[in-house]
Amino acid sequence: MNELFIARDIVKEIVLQKLSFTDAVRTIVARQGTEGIPLSLVRSLASCELHHHLLLEHYVKNNFPDLSIEDQLLLQIFVGNQVFIKRIPPETTASFITKFLANIGVDASKIEQFLSITKPGVSLIHPSVKEGTSPYLSLKFNTPEWLVTMWIKHYGLSITLKILSSNNKPVIQACRINNRRTTVGALLSQHTQFIKGPVKDTVIYQGKEPLKNHPAFKEGLVFQQRLAVSDIIAQFNFENVHGEILVVETRPQALYLELPLFTNDRILINVVTNAIDRKLSMQKALQNFQFQRVSLFEGEPSQLITFISKKQDVVMVIPQCSKFDLIRSLPDFFVHFKQEDLDPLIVHQKLALNEGASFVEAGGLLFYSVNTLNHKEGKYLVAEFLEKNEAFTLISEFQYYPYDALNTALYVAALRKSKS
Repeated sequence: MNELFIARDIVKEIVLQKLSFTDAVRTIVARQGTEGIPLSLVRSLASCELHHHLLLEHYVKNNFPDLSIEDQLLLQIFVGNQVFIKRIPPETTASFITKFLANIGVDASKIEQFLSITKPGVSLIHPSVKEGTSPYLSLKFNTPEWLVTMWIKHYGLSITLKILSSNNKPVIQACRINNRRTTVGALLSQHTQFIKGPVKDTVIYQGKEPLKNHPAFKEGLVFQQRLAVSDIIAQFNFENVHGEILVVETRPQALYLELPLFTNDRILINVVTNAIDRKLSMQKALQNFQFQRVSLFEGEPSQLITFISKKQDVVMVIPQCSKFDLIRSLPDFFVHFKQEDLDPLIVHQKLALNEGASFVEAGGLLFYSVNTLNHKEGKYLVAEFLEKNEAFTLISEFQYYPYDALNTALYVAALRKSKS
């Protein structure tokens, strides 16, 4: 059962050393190796534990509170296999765990009771946790209790339940096509791994290999883009934009490709990003797509005056945020994100929005976008901005959810600056 130990050590690196899932797998494989054991099996066992970490930790600690963290994590890997994924035959792992627990001095009756509950269909949540409460939903959906409580307060119980349920499902791999080189129809006829998306000029990738390895991606025929972003851009008429567009990002996104496509490379687009490696990767992509009217700068929002010399017709502010849209993609998301991380993010978002707003031309548009589900970073923050900046008026506000047709957690506000 070396696969159980290897998966345990991966989760241990994530939980105790705060490594990312990818780095933890790389570290443990380099240190211990997986000879004779499929790496996909080890990754599945570790990923399963992380996807159900709060529940598995709750169950194991209730049954074996005195075991070491290492032994508890091993049992959590075991229970994850037995109840959820069954990648290893349950009878095989049950026999192994029986011997393991007996060797560390666990009473036989306690082992038997533990194994009798560790099977599909039996609730792992202790009866003392009342069904339907925030603590119960936290365990059931592997979401911190503070966030469940906040979502209920912001969106109500019904929407919160939909969010929690959708976060347990895989995220759609959405792409925007490069319609300077292809069409949706042509792409679908050549590459059967794609299907038509619900937004114009979008497709959904359904292949088993990583998208970045697919010929259509390598050839610049498609790029990853959230469906809701393409939907938002399509709703606004850029025909009346004759000046420039400024994109202020401290969170990576694909607007630097989406906007030139949508405007047919007609408008000068200035992009300010706060990371040099990000700027270099964008330069490479722009060369591949052969866009000529995108200027890239590296700096913080507070340094915009260094790069931008005049007011812009459109300013788009995409700041770093809690990124709750990634919950479905990263099994270790909640190991790393904590409630106390929110306040510094909000301070940064306010700064970015105010700096971006100062470069909006009279009569111009200001967009603010965060791919998350949180009024503090979205609706409330924009309302506070409007109270302090009377020159701006809210013209549109959107909240997309991961359970809707566009499969995205995204908040966007569009504001118009007065002409006087």
